[in-house]
Amino acid sequence: MVDEISIDLPVAPGADLLQRVPLFRTLGFQETMTLSAICSIERKADGQVIIHQDSLGQALYILKEGMATVRRRDPLTGVEQELATLPQGELLGEMALIDDHLASAEVLARGEVELIVLPRREFEMLLASNDKLAIKVYRCFCTALADRLRKANAKLAEVRGQAGG
Repeated sequence: MVDEISIDLPVAPGADLLQRVPLFRTLGFQETMTLSAICSIERKADGQVIIHQDSLGQALYILKEGMATVRRRDPLTGVEQELATLPQGELLGEMALIDDHLASAEVLARGEVELIVLPRREFEMLLASNDKLAIKVYRCFCTALADRLRKANAKLAEVRGQAGG
């Protein structure tokens, strides 16, 4: 009979999920562990605001459990419009990690939500101290943004095609 050997390794919050998020999929195990070491877990109740529209982003959030609603309030009319429902595993506020622009929409918890939080300040300090990781992470961001732009262009072309035909 063979005895099973179990080794309990300390794993930072969300390390397993970080490895599955497309934004960080090219990071190696050690790089993911380094990134996850600055993460924390946060819980929000139904309807609680995760990101406020027109606020400076403070973190990247990953929906570990639950869903979120994205809505935007028109600054001229004050009318709110729901833009999207984000499922488990989605990223929120990732642009806050790379620019100083205000959030263009509000994000609210839809039901009970558990989030992995990657704080902006700690993220910036980590990348400033690790050039190799910084290059890899920013390349991931560029790839994700290029993919979004391609999808937005395709959708715009589709909408224009429908309007013209």
